[in-house]
Amino acid sequence: MLERTSNLKNAIVKDSVPYQDSGILKRFAPGQSSGYYSRRFHPRQYHSLPHHYKLPILNGQFLKEKVRENDGIQSGYSTKLSLVVDWFKGFNSDQKNKMLMLLFNECEQPQNHLLSTLLQDKLHMSCPPNCQDFLLWLPSVLAYKILSYLDPVSLAKCSQVCKYWDSLSNSQFLWQNLMMQPTWKLSQSGHFQHLRQIKLSSEGGKKLSWKKIFADRYRLHRNWLRGQCHVRTFEGHTQGVSCVQFDETRIVSGSHDKTIKVWNIRTNSPWSVMTLVGHSGTVRCLHLMGNRLVSGSTDQTLKVWDLSVQDEWSSIACKVTMVGHTDTVRCVQMDTEKVVSGSYDNTLKIWSLKSGECSHTLRGHIAHVLCLQFHCNTLVSGSADKTIKVWSLEEFRCNATLYGHQDAVTCISFDEQRIISGSLDNNIKIWNLKSGVCLSTLDWKNSEGHTGVIRCLQANERRMVSASDDRTLKVWQLETNTGQRLLTLRNHTDGVTCLQFNDFIIVSGSYDRTVKLWDFSVC
Repeated sequence: MLERTSNLKNAIVKDSVPYQDSGILKRFAPGQSSGYYSRRFHPRQYHSLPHHYKLPILNGQFLKEKVRENDGIQSGYSTKLSLVVDWFKGFNSDQKNKMLMLLFNECEQPQNHLLSTLLQDKLHMSCPPNCQDFLLWLPSVLAYKILSYLDPVSLAKCSQVCKYWDSLSNSQFLWQNLMMQPTWKLSQSGHFQHLRQIKLSSEGGKKLSWKKIFADRYRLHRNWLRGQCHVRTFEGHTQGVSCVQFDETRIVSGSHDKTIKVWNIRTNSPWSVMTLVGHSGTVRCLHLMGNRLVSGSTDQTLKVWDLSVQDEWSSIACKVTMVGHTDTVRCVQMDTEKVVSGSYDNTLKIWSLKSGECSHTLRGHIAHVLCLQFHCNTLVSGSADKTIKVWSLEEFRCNATLYGHQDAVTCISFDEQRIISGSLDNNIKIWNLKSGVCLSTLDWKNSEGHTGVIRCLQANERRMVSASDDRTLKVWQLETNTGQRLLTLRNHTDGVTCLQFNDFIIVSGSYDRTVKLWDFSVC
């Protein structure tokens, strides 16, 4: 009995004492037989760490062995490092370069960072402040030349680098030069208007800021690309609007209600509208030039109006009535000396602006003349006979006839190189003026064009705007002869019958009896 009690006591003591295994102290998890210290041998209860958790024991012999091992490694590293340095000192310049290249290939991110820090401190030790600013060490002429190659966004960011870069990037020359680049240049008519605005902004001794002027130009260009514009609606006609014209201060519209309305372009208040009454039929066409307005109607006449208005008096009245066409006058254009008109009687007539007498009649179309435009001595007309004719106003004869449309040609625009025409076949065609070859066709399928009849279009050096019975206006890029649609404008509730535009606004009229102004300069 005594022997059995002694064996049990030894077993309990053996289980309660931690044991060593190769320098590692192990404790059993709670709940196991040896993980609980009895109150009989210890005054408190103790739970050991999990069985997989191991702690290094503070074994003196083990620590001494580790220290000796580390000292051996450090001693070997120091010996090798001294040897490499001694070798490097004995190398010539080429050998040193090769060795550095090999070492650099073996470097990782920490070593590369250390190298960049050391090189920066060593190489720039005796340099003045901002020694890495290449513009600071260049002559100002070269600095301006470098900055002149930057786009406007990059040039604006340069002003945030430092004060010196800010003074360079805000140079009047750089921003004025940017405005002359093709991307930011306005059309000829828009350029003259912009010059007038610059002249007004510099009055009273104000300092002109070309950077601010370019910022307005940049915003205008961005708005055209994104279609961001403010739309104003002018209401007053009782029937559909058939033709519109505008200048800097007013919009003139003609309607099926037989009237012509003159709107103040700055406001659409009813009190600012003037109504011209004189035609006995639908007003089908208008052309505004200064204070002179010429109109054509289904009553077979053309009228020339004086729109002069002063603070004390107004001389708005019909000055001349031209009679000679035997059917509706569908299209008209004038300059300082003459008026050219096209009619449903298949003819074009040339009139004297002062006397109102017809000087020449051009015959060649075999159907209604629907559109015309002339410049200098060249006249281009489109007809319901599906053809486009190019006329000489010096010899008063047809020089060329262009075939290609499948229906009546309703609108036309041309410059010195190309003719652009729209038709009832829903297509827009671009022609070479000299050869008469069709360069491109803009349709709804391949070019995202109109899905309805093309009623009107206008083009300048950079872009074209067209309108259709599908209630939309489309803006096209014309830098190439292929034509690329930039955006589609929707706001009218019926077919768009007429439009005119410049670099800042579009004015359009519709069967919905309204005139709309699309302003791209205020967004």
